Amino acid sequence: MEFRVHWLSLTIWCDANYGLKMWELWFERYLGPMLPVGHGGRGFRNLFQALAGAKLYTNPVGFTGETPAYIHLEFPGSACDALEAKLIQEFMVTMQMYEQFRVSRLDLAWDGVEFSPLDVKQAVEDDQLRSLLKRKSLFYAVQPFDAREDGSEGTTSLRLGSLSSSRMLRVYDKRGPVRLEFQTRSERADLVAREVLIQLPVYWADLAMAHLRDYVDFEQEGRLLSWWAKFVGEISRAWKTVTDARRKELERITNWLMTQIAPTFSAWVDLMGREAIEALYKHGRQNRKKRFDALLAQAID
Repeated sequence: MEFRVHWLSLTIWCDANYGLKMWELWFERYLGPMLPVGHGGRGFRNLFQALAGAKLYTNPVGFTGETPAYIHLEFPGSACDALEAKLIQEFMVTMQMYEQFRVSRLDLAWDGVEFSPLDVKQAVEDDQLRSLLKRKSLFYAVQPFDAREDGSEGTTSLRLGSLSSSRMLRVYDKRGPVRLEFQTRSERADLVAREVLIQLPVYWADLAMAHLRDYVDFEQEGRLLSWWAKFVGEISRAWKTVTDARRKELERITNWLMTQIAPTFSAWVDLMGREAIEALYKHGRQNRKKRFDALLAQAID
């Protein structure tokens, strides 16, 4: 069984020139130069593309310069395959230490698993799935004449979860050997990436498995099904939940304003007039420095 990173997308708070230099330093050796394609996409004015479908989006539409600039970097499966795992780890460690960033999508895959999409389908139908997922989220398809990559004929695929949700499970045999793919997005992707990819690659599969088990387990009467137990081995759940740090910080600020500031502020407005509110806002915005950048940046995607 082989583990791999199958998709990696991240937003980095920097300008376009910095992003292009970052690409040249880290990835050009493996995926060639980032070249402009002549148009934008996904809310960005400019799109660059390298080999294996790697993309760099720059100059976000509507950006005024009042908030930090940001870019979006995307590595689909073929691009991830072209990169050494150690390089990805070193890049993520550097991002964690020196840059402001957020991973928006991370797909992790296990090739050569010893169970089939049908095994998973049967377990779901038999109420042997431990997950917050609903049974109606299951999609199962059999294409008897579809060609596999290994030359054989007939493919089967299964999906648990929706394409727009923060986590999704896919099991399919299009490649020949069965692949299990764990797709994560948004805050969940960022959490998993920071837990897994900054560690040495030799530990990735086990760490990823723990997060996969947070999402799904297949069990009966408290015992894992045999094929699932063989797959997960001795790996326990990660027991990680996504906390909306932005919401909590906003609640803290709001409570402080309402209890400590509002009475004095109301008296000040009565004395100075409501036009003073705008002057106070402009003064505060000019002098708030960088302590709120992380909070404000989380509102950008």
